Amino acid sequence: MSKLFSKLGMGEKTARNFITILLIAAGGAIIYGLPYFRYDYYDAYLEVYHLTNTQMGSLGSIFGVFGMISYLFGGVVADFISPKKLISISLILTGVAGFCHLFATNYSMLLVIYLVWGFTALFAFWPALVKGIRSLASSEEQGKAYGFMEAGRGVTNAAHLAIALAIITAITSKRGSAAGLKGGIIFYSVVVIVLGILVLLFFKDPETSDKSERFNFKQVLTVMKLPQVWILCTYVMNMSYAYFNPYATSTLGVAMVGGTIVTIMADYIRPFASVGGGVLADRLGRPRIMTIAFAIMAVGTFAIALFPKMSVPVFVALCALVYVGMYCNYGIVFSLMDDGGIPMEVSGTAVGVICTIGYLPEVVCPATAGIILDTFTEAGYKYYFLAVGIIMLIGIVGIMIWNRSMKKQKALNK
Repeated sequence: MSKLFSKLGMGEKTARNFITILLIAAGGAIIYGLPYFRYDYYDAYLEVYHLTNTQMGSLGSIFGVFGMISYLFGGVVADFISPKKLISISLILTGVAGFCHLFATNYSMLLVIYLVWGFTALFAFWPALVKGIRSLASSEEQGKAYGFMEAGRGVTNAAHLAIALAIITAITSKRGSAAGLKGGIIFYSVVVIVLGILVLLFFKDPETSDKSERFNFKQVLTVMKLPQVWILCTYVMNMSYAYFNPYATSTLGVAMVGGTIVTIMADYIRPFASVGGGVLADRLGRPRIMTIAFAIMAVGTFAIALFPKMSVPVFVALCALVYVGMYCNYGIVFSLMDDGGIPMEVSGTAVGVICTIGYLPEVVCPATAGIILDTFTEAGYKYYFLAVGIIMLIGIVGIMIWNRSMKKQKALNK
């Protein structure tokens, strides 16, 4: 293991905390299995719960709206309460809400469930997770730390998605889609509760250097000055790639299981793209690597939008290309906090502020996609993917502005 750490150029602090990073990463993956379950089985979910695309988008939007409002307050909470408690409680409550989902019989009940998940899965959980990861690596290795976190989340996702797919497929073949989906929901509910208990029993909170420095309004103003367009644009793709699944089934004629595999494939690519992106970002510069990743996503998305009659292998290859850029970027976006000079002690507050702005796509993308698809049917995918590609180009401009501002700041400090 030490030889592998050495080849990756991993420093002593990051290597020492590597297992802890993976433990936190596992929690950061499994907690979203339930809120995003609907994307992996999009068509079946629509059929079983008798939803329109617009209603499906509204479920994502209510989850995102409540989560976005919660981020800022949750970030402040993450600077006062230990990550161990926040992560554990969030996991357990998410699983409890999952069992409640089994009794949802109409759209209104589903809205309540997703609102609850917006609180349990996004409130203080994500700020606590990001703050914990930042404290486990040196300033020079923030890219690697977040890259390994995303890689760990990817491996965990690949595992639980494969297991869930096997369970759902087996039950569906014998008892129908409704029973199959409920089997998947039970699986996720049990796993997140168990993991929450394990985190409570075995996870140790990271040490902080100065507990006296906590939330203050000046730090919020400092964070607000960061060009947060980089995370906003990156997250648009994170919220949009799930539509590759229904596009594959409705436009290319791929079977439901095949469409699901298209999106699950992202989590098999995730570990390599996240670690590779993190290592390259620390060596070659974070803005440079993010610019390349945005360009890769733009090319792949435009190609999917403009060539709807492509073969399935070509479509799969383009999806893979997009996933590489997406997880390369998402693995290093929070490492730019260190470049922005945000103190460790207020990292939770910083993440809360950043996510409140940067995760707007959580609210906008599902509703927008749902309306476009219901209005234009199959042609809606083309229009939506073109819009996503344009936003990737905006991301490139945002990174260029960030890079220029950083160079000016360094010049002034000399």
